[in-house]
Amino acid sequence: MNMLRRKILFLALGASLLIGCDNNTPLMEEVQNGEIENARALIATTADINERNSYGWTVLMHAARLGNVELLKLLVENGADVNAQDEDGWSALMRAALKGHTEAVRYLLSVGADVSFKDNTNSTALHWAALRGHKDIVLLLLDAGADVTVVNNRRWTPIKAAGTEGENDIIMLLKRYGATE
Repeated sequence: MNMLRRKILFLALGASLLIGCDNNTPLMEEVQNGEIENARALIATTADINERNSYGWTVLMHAARLGNVELLKLLVENGADVNAQDEDGWSALMRAALKGHTEAVRYLLSVGADVSFKDNTNSTALHWAALRGHKDIVLLLLDAGADVTVVNNRRWTPIKAAGTEGENDIIMLLKRYGATE
C-alpha cells in the first residue's frame, strides 16, 4: 500500500489504528518515514509515547535505528524512555551504535542512556560498535564508562569482536582503555 493510501486509511479509521505487521503505532510509522511534523502532531494525541510494537520496540528505538537526532530530541522531550529495552534486551543506544549513528549516540548518552545494558546475547553497545568498526562511537561509549571487559555469549569481549572483523584501529583504542586480548 502506498504512503498516501496508508495515511488516508489511517485518518479514516482513527488514531488508534495499528499499521503494519509489526503492530507499529501510527507514531512509529511517521518516525520511520522521518516525518517530524506528522510525528509532532501525533505525539499530542498519543496516550503512551513508550508504547511497544510486537517485538517490544518503542518509537525511540525506531528513531535511534535511523539516527534521526531531531526526532530523538522531540521524543525524549515528550517523555520517551531513553533506557527502555525491547524483548531481546536492545536499547535505543544499542541500535544507534550498531548502525553507526554517531550524533544519535552522542545525544542519547547526553540524556542518560545506559552504556552497561546487555542484549539477550550479553552484548553491549560497545560490542556492536566495535564489531561494526564505528571508531567514533566506540570512543564515545568508552568516554561514557563502557566496560571493556564484558564477555558475551560467544565469549567475546569488545576487543575480540573488533578483532573478528580486523578492526585494528578499534583494537588499539580499546587497549588504551585497558582492554586485553
